[in-house]
Amino acid sequence: MHEVGEARTSAVLLRRAASGDQQAWQELVDRNAPVVWGVSRAFTTNNADAEDIYQATWLLLAENLGRLREPESLSGWLVTTARREAMRLRRARRRESPVGLDSGDLGPPDHAEDPEHKVLRAMTSSRLAQSFAQLPQRCQQLLRVLAVAPETTYSQVSQALGMPRGTIGPKKSRCLAELRRLMLAGDIPEEVAG
Repeated sequence: MHEVGEARTSAVLLRRAASGDQQAWQELVDRNAPVVWGVSRAFTTNNADAEDIYQATWLLLAENLGRLREPESLSGWLVTTARREAMRLRRARRRESPVGLDSGDLGPPDHAEDPEHKVLRAMTSSRLAQSFAQLPQRCQQLLRVLAVAPETTYSQVSQALGMPRGTIGPKKSRCLAELRRLMLAGDIPEEVAG
């Protein structure tokens, strides 16, 4: 019985809001905000996108206040609209993202056709290999282990290389700084050297 009364009240609030009653609009938002926010958050992990979905849903309701076919089913309309907005935003983000952030592909863009990027990549690879070879053997070992098996814990690295666990982080930082210095010393542009 409570749901029927609430549905009727939603229909009344919609009519009042459509006629310009700000208090009715605020009551509609207050009653339904948790549902709209919940749907918005369910379809994205990004807080900014969830806020965009939330706002777009309310905007669509404001634009369609007097045109809802079943005003007593407002919460269902809001859920459906929020879900559609989430899907629309997801498609838009895929088009906007040149590296496909939604697909998990976070690699560098493919410049296979671009001769400049081919030369820079080859130069960087060659210079990286040369610079890496100039590092002390201990640095080479440490960086290889961490590059090949990034999930390895410092305890495991300590056992594998016979290094004290507390020295691994600082040693890694010093080795990477030295590698960067060696790459920059070879007249490689800083943006290529990292």
